[in-house]
Formats: sequence, structure tokens, C-alpha cells
Amino acid sequence: MSHDSTAASTQRLRWLVKHVASGPSPTCEDRNIEGGEEWGVLKTTAITWAGWNFREHKVLPEQFWGIRGSEVRAGDVLVTKAGPRHRVGVAAYVDEAPRRLAASGKMILLRPDREVVEPRFLAWILATPQPQAYLDACKTGMAESQMNFANEDLLALRVELPPMEQQRRIADYLDAETARIDRLAHLRRCQIEKFDEHYITTISELTTPGISSVGEPDAFWPWLPASVETGRLGYVARVQTGVTVHGARERTSDDSEYPYLRVANVQGERVDLSEIKTITIPSDMARRSTLRPGDVVMTEANGNPDNLGRGAVWNGEIPNMVHQNHVFAIRVDQSRLIPEYLAVLLAASHGRRYFRFTSAQVGIATTSSSKVLDFPVPVLDLGEQRRIVKQWEAARNRKAHTMNLLTRQLNLLSERRQALINAAVTGQFDVSTASGRNVTDGVTA
Repeated sequence: MSHDSTAASTQRLRWLVKHVASGPSPTCEDRNIEGGEEWGVLKTTAITWAGWNFREHKVLPEQFWGIRGSEVRAGDVLVTKAGPRHRVGVAAYVDEAPRRLAASGKMILLRPDREVVEPRFLAWILATPQPQAYLDACKTGMAESQMNFANEDLLALRVELPPMEQQRRIADYLDAETARIDRLAHLRRCQIEKFDEHYITTISELTTPGISSVGEPDAFWPWLPASVETGRLGYVARVQTGVTVHGARERTSDDSEYPYLRVANVQGERVDLSEIKTITIPSDMARRSTLRPGDVVMTEANGNPDNLGRGAVWNGEIPNMVHQNHVFAIRVDQSRLIPEYLAVLLAASHGRRYFRFTSAQVGIATTSSSKVLDFPVPVLDLGEQRRIVKQWEAARNRKAHTMNLLTRQLNLLSERRQALINAAVTGQFDVSTASGRNVTDGVTA
């Protein structure tokens, strides 16, 4: 069922709002406001398609306190207008708002005129394909990660409004139905998190039995059981450094173009080869930084300390691959240490705790080649290493299969949610009788 064209009206967004504001974006203290005087400014992460989270804010400098024109109130609609492309144009209805929280310069605060538009319906209609396509066409920026549009672009948007009673019915229906979908999606994300925790526990006990419940701890590494004998990685491996990307380097007659592995290509226990860039360097420089099959690659820095130190085995998928200087290549003596065994050690609790314990943290967690070489490797013969690698590969395959299923379900739920919003807002079905129930029961006029 579509909206009755005689009853619906097309309006510009500027005619539907009583107040529009964008606040400041100064350097702020990254914590929530305290007491009864401090003012906060919202982060763009406060605004998501699943709703808004007022806890995603920072403390404004004192000179910005009291900016009432940008203060968010219950019943407002917030729209992001700056950031990565996929995060620009996200809208959320403000169902509750503590006092003294302001919109930032990276978002637009809309205060709808409740006599002509239901605020919840306005937020829902902004999520549909036509307004999103319009806003996407308005976005400008130097890079996909730095896009924006002007307030006037949003206010010029044309929307089709059904009668107020129908707007409320649609908003009530979508509030209920998307909440159900969001609960299912939350459960799937919890399953993913729990399964990942189970996987880490499994491979941790596989590589260092007893690490989950340490009795007598090791004298040097307190997370390891004292019974685990270790040796320094540097005794059986060396670290190869990579090339420094330097656009101003002078060209030589010996220059050639080589594929090179970047930080973005090293994804935990796997190497992502979906996007490979090239670099032009002399052959001797390339020779010193060329990867060999069996090298274990890992990054020297990570924004998440728990992920620092995780390594993946390079299997020579692309010939003559050099690596960036921010990617370490660990080349092991394979007569004493299997590369895959080192990779699973780095992925397990032992590797994660070692690099978290030894990392330098100024903004992001970093390590060094000397700390990599100091990594304590449990001493096992090659036969035992192969047994562990075989069990690790089986566990990793089970994890990949389960994660793929859960991720597919999350994608289907997301698609279902978006299709439901679009169909309800554009009047493709009667929300009053959808799903065999009357969603207006109990709703007062």
C-alpha cells in the first residue's frame, strides 16, 4: 500500500523545523561531564542508525559552557555532517537527553515542528534511500575519510509527508519492529564475541597448557605457568626491516616497481591481499626487504594493545613482495621452529600479554624488533609443534565457518531492517495490520 497522494504532501526540510544548530568542535577533555556546571559536546559516534548514545561526549572548555542554542533536547533529531563517507548523513531521534550536552560542528541539530511532523518519523525518513542518495550527492571532501555537507544542503531536502496520524503509526511500528531486529543483532554480536573468546582460550591452552588458571607463575613472565620452558625467539629467528615510503626519494637508473605489504594488509592471523600497492625503489633496497615464504609478518604498532604482536605467515602468494618499514618480517630457522607455530603463539594469550606487557603506549601501542626477538617461545620439538599447528588450523577453520554464518545473519538482519524502514515510510504496506497485529493498540491519540 502506498501513501494516499491526495493526503501526502511534499515539503522541504527547512519548513518542518523550528530550530537548527551546529555547535563548536574545540579541543576537549575526553571524559564525560561531572557535577552541575560542566558542559559536554557530542561525538559523532553518539549518532547511529540504531539510536543515539548520550554517553558518547567530551567535556567542553569552560568558555563554551552555556551555549543554549546548541543544547540537545529530548525530541530533537541529530544528523552527522562530517567524517568518513559512511558515517555522514546518519540520523537519530533523541529519546532522552541529559542537560548541558551540545551538538558539535560535525552534526546538525534539528528541532522539528511537532504540528507538522512527528520527530521520530522525520528520523526514520532520513534513513530511506532517496534522502540518503541526495545527501551522498551533496558530500564533498579531499578523501573518503573526510567528507561533509552544509546545513543548507540538508535543509533543502524534499520529503514526502503522510498525514500526522499515519506518521505516528509508522513511527510506532518501526520503533517496535527495529527494536526486535536490533535485539537479535545484539545477540549475534554477543555470540561472535563469546566464540572469539572461546577460540583464544582454546589456542592458549593448546600452546601453553595451564595459562588459563596459572598455579605457580613463571619468575619472569607471571602469566605463564612455571612448568613452561621457554627460549628467546632471537636464538632461532631474525627480524628483517622493511622499506620506508618516501615520495621525495630521488630516482635512479636501478629503480624498479615492486608490490609492497603495508600495515593495512596485516590483519591478525591472516594477510589481506585484496588491495596491494606498489613502490618504486632500487633493486638493492628491495632485496633487503623482500619477503620469503615462511616469514611471519607483524605490525610494530596497533591502536588496540590486545592486537599488538599478532602475526601471519607469508606463503609467497605474490612474487617479489617487499614490506613496509612498519611491518616486521620474522624469519625463523625452520629446522628448529615452525613459522605457523610462532603465528599461533602470537595469536594466543601468551603473545598478546607479552606485547601488551612490553609495549610503549603513547597514543597507540608500539613494539620494537628487539622486543620481538626477546619474545619467550615455549620449547617443543618439531613433532609437537606440528601437532599444535594441526589442531590450531582445525580450530581456526571452525571459527571462520561460525563467524561467517553469524556475520551473514547480521548482514541479513541489517538488510531486513533497512527494507522494513523504507517500505513502512514510503507506504508500501499498511503498518496497522502488518505482522497480523494492530500496532496502534494501546496508543493514545
